[in-house]
Amino acid sequence: MSGAKVKCGVSRSQGQDAAFSRVDLLAMLTVLTLLALMQFSALAHTKGNSHRALCADNLRRLALSWLMYGDDNCGRLAPNGSDAFPITNNWVAGWLDFASRTDNTNVAMITGAKLYPYNKAVEIYRCPDDLSAYRGQLRIRSYSMNGWVGDGTSEWTSGFQIMTNRSRIRQPDQTFVFIEEHPASINDGLFVVDMSASASLVDYPASYHYSGANLGFADGSVVYHQWLNIPATIGPIFPPIRGPDVTWLKSVSTCRK
Repeated sequence: MSGAKVKCGVSRSQGQDAAFSRVDLLAMLTVLTLLALMQFSALAHTKGNSHRALCADNLRRLALSWLMYGDDNCGRLAPNGSDAFPITNNWVAGWLDFASRTDNTNVAMITGAKLYPYNKAVEIYRCPDDLSAYRGQLRIRSYSMNGWVGDGTSEWTSGFQIMTNRSRIRQPDQTFVFIEEHPASINDGLFVVDMSASASLVDYPASYHYSGANLGFADGSVVYHQWLNIPATIGPIFPPIRGPDVTWLKSVSTCRK
């Protein structure tokens, strides 16, 4: 038998060449970290899109309820009055704040009102991205109704059309009914838009979805609009705000008589 020895393994110098160096490991960790961040960003974006879609579906269901109410009442639109209106004679009732009102979490402000019988789901009154809370409990509503639409509304600016009947809405696809309102602005169910030439915002829209909001229109459609100079929804609001956002809101609120 031959006495030749079989060489197994590698020498020290060969092992050093085959193994990862510290620089290689750092580079790999950097790449993995970047991939993880990209995946996290993609997931967050997907979640944001999902919430925006859920919010849009809420507004479609509210708009359908509003249209059905008009059908059942010969075209007369759902009441849209102030907090003084009784629960049973308004599209929604109550006054939201961050202080002491039990209306913040009282679902009777929804279930006792006019639109609830057409879709008995209190969750459609709140955007999933609205995390505003009262005493640790989420508030019940994120949406308000165009202050120019419905019984009980006022002529906020002289010379513009109040729409109490569907026949008075000249362009349903250009007239919003429901809008996401900023949590620091929302109170009663009215969203006031001052139509005067130099007006700033009275009530503030929310910007939950990539600096924008969903709006439900009188034809039952939902439109996403991205704001240009309305501040982020998180935190307080700082009036006055004028400019292109106010101009656009005016264009979809009402028209001259």
